[in-house]
Amino acid sequence: MEEKNYLVSGMHCAGCAAKVERAVGELQGVESVELNLLTGRMTVVFREHGSPARGRMAEVVEKAGFQLADWVDGIPSGKDEEEKAEDAGGARLVWSVLLLLPLMYLSMGPMWSWPAPSGEWGIWANLWGQCILAALILWLNRRYLVNGVRQLATLSPNMDSLIAIGSGSAFLYGLFLLCGGMLRGGRVDTMELYFESAAMIVTLISLGKYLERRSYRKTNAAVKGLVNLIPQEALVWHDGEERAVPLNELQVDDLIVVKTGQRVPVDGVITEGQAALDESDLTGESMPVDKSAGDRVISGTFNRAGYLKVRAERVGGDSTLARMIRLVEQAGQSKAPIARLADRVCYFFVPAVIAIALAAFGIWLAAGEGFSFALARAIAVLVISCPCVLGLATPIAIMVGTGRGARLGILCKSAGALEALSRVDTVVFDKTGTLTVGEPRVVAVLPEHGMNADELMEVAAALEQGSEHPVGKAVYEHARMLELPVRPVADLSIVPGRGIAGTVDGVPYVIGNLAFMQEKGISWEQEQGRFREFMRQGASPLYVGREGRPAGAIMVADSLKPDSLSAVDNLKRMHMRVVMLTGDNAATARHMAEELHIDEVVSDVLPDEKASHIMKMEKAGARVAMVGDGVNDAPALACAQVGISLKSGTDLAMESSDIVLMKNHPRGVAEALQLGRATLHIIRQNLFWAFFYNTIGIPLAAGALYPAFGITLNPMIAAAAMSLSSLCVVFNSLRLRTFKPHLEK
Repeated sequence: MEEKNYLVSGMHCAGCAAKVERAVGELQGVESVELNLLTGRMTVVFREHGSPARGRMAEVVEKAGFQLADWVDGIPSGKDEEEKAEDAGGARLVWSVLLLLPLMYLSMGPMWSWPAPSGEWGIWANLWGQCILAALILWLNRRYLVNGVRQLATLSPNMDSLIAIGSGSAFLYGLFLLCGGMLRGGRVDTMELYFESAAMIVTLISLGKYLERRSYRKTNAAVKGLVNLIPQEALVWHDGEERAVPLNELQVDDLIVVKTGQRVPVDGVITEGQAALDESDLTGESMPVDKSAGDRVISGTFNRAGYLKVRAERVGGDSTLARMIRLVEQAGQSKAPIARLADRVCYFFVPAVIAIALAAFGIWLAAGEGFSFALARAIAVLVISCPCVLGLATPIAIMVGTGRGARLGILCKSAGALEALSRVDTVVFDKTGTLTVGEPRVVAVLPEHGMNADELMEVAAALEQGSEHPVGKAVYEHARMLELPVRPVADLSIVPGRGIAGTVDGVPYVIGNLAFMQEKGISWEQEQGRFREFMRQGASPLYVGREGRPAGAIMVADSLKPDSLSAVDNLKRMHMRVVMLTGDNAATARHMAEELHIDEVVSDVLPDEKASHIMKMEKAGARVAMVGDGVNDAPALACAQVGISLKSGTDLAMESSDIVLMKNHPRGVAEALQLGRATLHIIRQNLFWAFFYNTIGIPLAAGALYPAFGITLNPMIAAAAMSLSSLCVVFNSLRLRTFKPHLEK
């Protein structure tokens, strides 16, 4: 598989995007294609590297009537293309309105007895003045007409084609009547002229597009806000002095100086100093965090007060902030499953509308209503129909939702993940590092069969030295704190998720969980009574065996995170089923679950068994979100409908998950679920009104109410309704910018 990004330009509606997607998707060798109407970014997955389909991409896209270029990633600076396009659209709109005002005066003046040229020559001057002003307005907005005609010529009409047919036919019919009247030397019925309608249609369309463009810039403000957190240079400590270095020249292991009022430019570890860092732009947490030597810092955080020297670990595109920006961009680019229906409708929408307009025109002619009346109905159908509202319904809500999530410290990797969040009914938590602090400590040392506590700790520390497991680290650190010697170990053998075997001072030892002891033929039945009280209090035994029999146990306990109970209670209020899935023993797991009000516990689970438990729940009909932070959680995170990892977790866990919580607390899970629900609610509203608008608007414009009630729709009103429909979807989506989770303490 090979993935490549392209930029498609020249699209004006969802029908355009659907057409390009279908054309590219039919190329042999293309696995999948996703095109974002808002950004123009098209992601194509080829079945093999160097696929022949790559060479035909430009040809296929250009044949569909659009332009193709390679997508270039970069950080915007100064005025970007969106701002330039907005400025140009604003200038066109201003001139269109300035010309439209005298046109409306000339066309509406006689009806209201406003002062106007009189006499035969005065009337002709009025009519030709309307024609010239309308022609100028159409010329200013010719991009719609030119593109619409071009798409018609390729037999692939889009929304611009509807505008071109509607406004163009209104103008040309009026010009035909004027020229015919002059040649015949007779009068022209001014009620049959639609110059003001032709001009008003394109002006209203221009207004709608201008406001859409401004609103879209607001939807993309989250990404730009994150980009603005990146400082352009950093102070590097070199040879005893500070030196300003451009950000793209920083290297791993550089010593970075961060002063009060500056942002941290890299991910790294503090080597000197202390400061209060504001992480709110990345995590959503409002209170500054005190940092000192040994603490880790992430790029983009703001130094409110203090002085730091930071050893760079991740720079440039590898930094946390750069990865956040990529995730938000990718999520906005991706397509939610709920959008597929709208995409299918958009592909056939414009041809269907043209057919309905022609049918309305023919039916009213056949009914004897006259050419002008029939033409007005056809124009109204063309300009009231709006494929844009269908195409914008989902992507603009996704873009705003993922942007808002980024500000709250909730990173969604795809639109599908955001939608799936809203459907979750079961939340499965890993215990260690997710619900607990993840920093276990030794609370008791219980030797057996002639060993003393110090000797047991020395052996355990020897076996656990170099271990990356939190429990192993706790044992080793406890031995160091007691200033016990760390003995050398030979024949070391590690069984992930179970235990370690090795030889210390010529004697074989094993350390691990009860299942590992049973595998080694060591029975602990008689000794278990001594451990139960500790286990009931939440401690976990780490068993040590010597030469086939028990040598003792080390009791290790981890403390709950301060907000774990609040997180579980809030999820229950949201009617979620909450499950704890842990490799810990049943007694310890039950104790923790009781403290957290969790009713369902699955304990003694090996790392490779977690994924199978998730799959069993999903086969039973549950829609599962798995929450974890460790390497052993990665398979379960990947197979759950939604995988959620905490920022404190490993890189593998974060790569395997769909949602990354920048906050290191489980309350963020409830916040993410509420964001997913809010976003899907907005999408459903948008899609409902999009379908409802077109379902009601098109028959009304065609004259469905005229026989019974004498009600018709003026083409100008139809154009205004079309523009307003798109704006309603945009403004409805922008409500997500103010989304705030509703959680109880």
